[in-house]
Amino acid sequence: MRTKDDARRLFLQESFGVLSTISLDVHGYPFGSVTPYCADDRGRPIIYISTIAQHTKNIAADPHVSLTVVERAGDADEVQAMGRLTCLGDAKPVDRRESRVGERYFRHFPSARQYQDTHDFAFFRLELVRIRYIGGFGQIYWVEPGEFELANPFSAAQESQIVEHMNRDHRDALNRYAGGDATMSGIDAEGFDLLLKGASKRRVAFDVPVRNMGEARQALIALTKRPA
Repeated sequence: MRTKDDARRLFLQESFGVLSTISLDVHGYPFGSVTPYCADDRGRPIIYISTIAQHTKNIAADPHVSLTVVERAGDADEVQAMGRLTCLGDAKPVDRRESRVGERYFRHFPSARQYQDTHDFAFFRLELVRIRYIGGFGQIYWVEPGEFELANPFSAAQESQIVEHMNRDHRDALNRYAGGDATMSGIDAEGFDLLLKGASKRRVAFDVPVRNMGEARQALIALTKRPA
């Protein structure tokens, strides 16, 4: 598998990263903290942060940010051998008319929906400039945004239709994919996301990318035939 695909795979399989902004309080220094993220319809990072958060204040003064994502490791002593990537980009507010961003984010992070009512949370998109990918010892590469980003072949309505259909009519299959109680939270060309009980995420990859609803259906059927 090519490096750009490995980088995107890692980004899509995880859901938390360290967001670093340029600090206002300690001028010129990076300020980092853990934040959830999900992908938009082109595979760019979307974050949801409060307007009173330090990150938001920093972004307002300087939109240059990075988001570092580390592959979950079973053995902390081997963390240097695990995959990681850093997305460098400009954090831009998402237009409130882009309803798909919110719909997708809240499917991945249902508990975040409660913050809608406070009116001081907003979505930001990272307009990617470059991605640094490390696949382990000796596998270190720069990846360009055009190589990293991949358009979702499904419209917002189509994605919602697939997700609702699978959660309503095929929960047994989803539970089998996840190895536990799960709901589908999103689907794209290369696979789909499951939210397990307890809010942990499981990424399931298709054998080959899909381009339309018919191919997605066939891919989902094929997955049910994989050995358990």
